[in-house]
Amino acid sequence: MEPTIYSRFKELVNNDPDHPAVIDERTCVTYAGLDRLVDTLISRFPSFIPARVGIVMDHSVEMVAALMAVIKSGAAFVAVEPDFPPGRLVTFLVENGVDFVITQEQHACILNDFNRLIIGSDIYVDPALHPLPDRSRADRPAYIIYSTTPDGYPLGVAVGNSQVTHFAEAFRQTYNISGDDIMLQFSACVMNIFIQEVFGALLNGAVVAIPSPQTRNDPEKLVKFIDDQYLTVISGFPYLMQELNAVAALPVTVRLLISSGDVLHAAAISHLLEQVPVYTTYGPPEATVSVTSYCCNTGLVLPDGTFPIGKPMNGTEIMILDDELREVPQGQEGEICLYGDGLADYYTGDHRADLKPFVTIGDGRRVFRTGDIGRQLSDGNYVYLHRKDSEVNILGKKVVTGEVERALRKSDEVEGCTVVHYPDEQGSAYLVAYVVPKTKSFRLSWVKNTMAQYLPAYMIPEFFVLLKSLPTDAAGVVNPLALPVVLKDGKTAI
Repeated sequence: MEPTIYSRFKELVNNDPDHPAVIDERTCVTYAGLDRLVDTLISRFPSFIPARVGIVMDHSVEMVAALMAVIKSGAAFVAVEPDFPPGRLVTFLVENGVDFVITQEQHACILNDFNRLIIGSDIYVDPALHPLPDRSRADRPAYIIYSTTPDGYPLGVAVGNSQVTHFAEAFRQTYNISGDDIMLQFSACVMNIFIQEVFGALLNGAVVAIPSPQTRNDPEKLVKFIDDQYLTVISGFPYLMQELNAVAALPVTVRLLISSGDVLHAAAISHLLEQVPVYTTYGPPEATVSVTSYCCNTGLVLPDGTFPIGKPMNGTEIMILDDELREVPQGQEGEICLYGDGLADYYTGDHRADLKPFVTIGDGRRVFRTGDIGRQLSDGNYVYLHRKDSEVNILGKKVVTGEVERALRKSDEVEGCTVVHYPDEQGSAYLVAYVVPKTKSFRLSWVKNTMAQYLPAYMIPEFFVLLKSLPTDAAGVVNPLALPVVLKDGKTAI
């Protein structure tokens, strides 16, 4: 029988029950202890056999137990950060039809409209509780991760148990992950790198180490946490690599850095390359975390100062196709398209029909069109060039400018608008909003307050430019080349 996330985890519980599994700044739990916590949570589920379960929790031992409990119950978890704007959070949970939400007391008030399981840090684990049946199946979704359509509407990506176990095995083989490793859990749960940090570790016998939000947001405290907990593997977005690059020296236990979520600039890791192996990866949520891997220490720096994204690593293959879905010759630009075992099962949400990137090509293969433009180098490595649409990464998080524009238009202060992204001198993206005000009494504070009801802080543009009208081309479409460019030097601390 093909393994599931839980069955693979249970093997490790049986093999080494007393090995640490998850550490946070309050406590540590072993593999056996985490398994008992999983059964305890399932015994409290308000729905006997759920299909989808929301998780709105601070990152902690209890959150990881909740993820695994949902999977063991045969359901798929829908995890959302508690600091998501309430309207955005509720919409995503409602559109995915969660049976109930697992949360903590401090977040329960924003979930009054849902059936809730509220848990604390003092969960009583009954030693007399018998192990509950494992209802997980390899062909069922394990989680639904947040995404958006090109127009900025919420969308869920359903990823199966089998895709995650396949990825975890490829992750082990590529980076030699073992029980000797302690891996940092840094990313938000709405990002696919979160899956790598949790299940890339737990399905390979390693330890997941979770810093508090205060530690995560302070580089000095984060480095101390890495040192104190003897971390060996750090994965994160390029901006985290840039922060670590500014540190005098990494703790001696760190053996590996993995950058994901966006292209990696050589300048962001110049000091790190002297200390440890640094890899950059590529992969959308629809491909279960990372598709490719590239070692920067012995690699090529491209003319634009970035690294290639590497070669496929986890059973998902790459083709570069033209608009007619024909493979282009090596070296030519085209759309990065993926096929193989790692592809997601389907989309969820009210706007899933708006997005049809899965196609069948002539030989019958199911192919995912990423919307990314790239090419293949002569050595077989791939290069990411740019997006076809309005998607951009801000602080490692996916942002669709169409969604920002829709939030802007909700303000009574705005007559018209467009949002554009530019790179700063360090290559990091930032947003500029060009606004045609409705009245002369335009107040930016009112506009930002309205946007904050629908968008997290990182999606609100750094700069706002008032215009009498938006420049358009002959077809009446906004011409971005005619907009005044707002420059940023890239020196602002993240």
